[in-house]
Amino acid sequence: MHGFNYGDPHVLRGRFNTPGRFGRMYPWLRSLRSFRPGPEELGKVGGPMDGGNPPPSDTTQNNPRMKAGYTFLGQFVDHDLTLDTTSILERQVDVNGTTNFRTPALELDSVYGLGPAVQPYLYDQQKPGNLLIAADGNDLQRNSQGRAVIGDPRNDENILVSQLHLLFIKFHNKVYDTEFADMPHGKARFEAAQTFVRWHYQWLVMNEFLPRLVGRNLTAATVAAPPFLFDTEHAYMPIEFSVAAYRFGHSQVRPGYALGQNRGAALFPGDPDAPFGNFDLRGFRPVPPELLVDWAFFPGATPTAPAGKTADTLISNVLPKLPTGLVPKDEPNRHRSLASRNLQRGIDMCLPSGQTLACHLGIPPLTEAEIWTSNGAAVGSGPAPLWFYCLREGEVRTGGARLDGVGAEIVARTLVALMLKDKASYMVQEPGFVPNLGSGGRFTMTDLVNYTLGSAVPSEDLAALPGDD
Repeated sequence: MHGFNYGDPHVLRGRFNTPGRFGRMYPWLRSLRSFRPGPEELGKVGGPMDGGNPPPSDTTQNNPRMKAGYTFLGQFVDHDLTLDTTSILERQVDVNGTTNFRTPALELDSVYGLGPAVQPYLYDQQKPGNLLIAADGNDLQRNSQGRAVIGDPRNDENILVSQLHLLFIKFHNKVYDTEFADMPHGKARFEAAQTFVRWHYQWLVMNEFLPRLVGRNLTAATVAAPPFLFDTEHAYMPIEFSVAAYRFGHSQVRPGYALGQNRGAALFPGDPDAPFGNFDLRGFRPVPPELLVDWAFFPGATPTAPAGKTADTLISNVLPKLPTGLVPKDEPNRHRSLASRNLQRGIDMCLPSGQTLACHLGIPPLTEAEIWTSNGAAVGSGPAPLWFYCLREGEVRTGGARLDGVGAEIVARTLVALMLKDKASYMVQEPGFVPNLGSGGRFTMTDLVNYTLGSAVPSEDLAALPGDD
């Protein structure tokens, strides 16, 4: 273990064989029960992970591989795969008793829900086969209190992800109306359109989004010879992925976003207790006309698209002070830090340290100085929490352009394994599947936007992405 023996109890953790569960990729690894500094100190306002609010002229945190839209695509994918309603801080969690209320599959159940027969209120009764949206076409359908009526309410927690959810609804509706117009309305047509949409979405995730996250070479190698496959009857959601590695996206959130050429807003207000206003991007309300998102402005090849933030340990200063609505008002102020919450969650779920997992995977671990030095000063020592370690790997080894090492391996292995365990995925049903939409045998987020909205944004050459492996 390259000297990483910190005296933590060696507790074996079991896997699961029932659907809708969380589990462990490497249950035999010892867990990290504490680290220095602790979650509150590391993630506090003004602490080592507080990345401040750089002015727009400061490009040092711009990500060369991902425009800002991909941050929210990552959030959308996360909500499609996993939902744990028991995220209570400061207690050890029994993973065996934790339910994943999303299926661990890239199947858009956050959009489709349980289908038109079980959840007809998600569907347009006047347009058979279509999902329901607001009458003006610019927002999700909402109840009398302004809350979105959708398959996963988390896709209403900020305006960018709610508008992205709307985009995927419109994508399905156009596919149903256009690509399958020669079929009569009914179950067969709906299921054909649904499969078409799901496979294009899966293709996008596996062939564009994942290579952006971990590099083209690692993606290809993992697909060709998967180093991790579920040895249970059903897939589960690995907590190494959901609680640590895939939370890289939290580090990519910016304090505010341009929504088009001439409009934008802060993600959250400066005062976390401030009432809703037009000019912040908090969700759970009808989208003001001024804050409608122009998705043709976000794809990777759009020269003027806002840059995504680097994947590193510097968290935008809006996240150490989450607003009321995302964190209950009666919780202590220390629980308003998203970074501290993530770090505490890793302890509660008994995750191994980053160094322990690196050694197990045969990846040279980061040095003590690489992990714990910030602005030339030591900010900690010893074993590092897995989420922090994955972020530091990307920061040290790729300049924050993408995940590397442990983080990249966990994300790639999980997504490939989930696809191969899903009997309805294109990788199982039709391994040679080529997208019908897009161009040149590929389908990207840019292609989805162009098809759905009728725009003509040029596609980005993924082979030319900087910072690839």
